[in-house]
Amino acid sequence: TWIITCFCLQLLLLNPLVKAQSSCGNPVTDDVNDIVKLVGNLPNDYMITLKYVPKMDSLPNHCWLHLMVPAFSRSLHNLLQKFSDISDMSDVLSNYSIINKLTRIINDLMACLAFDKNKDFVNENGHLYEEGRFIPEDFFRHFNNTIEVYKEFADKLDKNDCILPSTVETPEN
Repeated sequence: TWIITCFCLQLLLLNPLVKAQSSCGNPVTDDVNDIVKLVGNLPNDYMITLKYVPKMDSLPNHCWLHLMVPAFSRSLHNLLQKFSDISDMSDVLSNYSIINKLTRIINDLMACLAFDKNKDFVNENGHLYEEGRFIPEDFFRHFNNTIEVYKEFADKLDKNDCILPSTVETPEN
């Protein structure tokens, strides 16, 4: 009876922990508030490259996230590398720190999206991407939009696979 009791107690005590681990939580921190400072520190004519997917009626928002989050991860990583090569400036260190925190947030979002589960979806829909060069204000407006869409769908992301209808509209330029 002691063995059975211990076994039942372990199941009862560990079950909530397992459920808590499967839930992603909220990877978006207050560090997104530093975007305003970052945009203010960057020159207005500075161009940031981003492969993006325009929003389309035929592309559900949670699927759009699966396409955009990896693109932002790559773009922020490239931006971070540019700031790591520069030294001797306090603004650069501050910018580097902010971009590093944003990169961490976007990488956590990618983990929450169960990116591996929908990797084929992303690979099969690479034709939806457009190459864009944005001034910092526009780039981070797209970034914030992605964060808002994530917050809206955070609870439903685990349940939905991304499968597009065979007639997906082509994005207009």
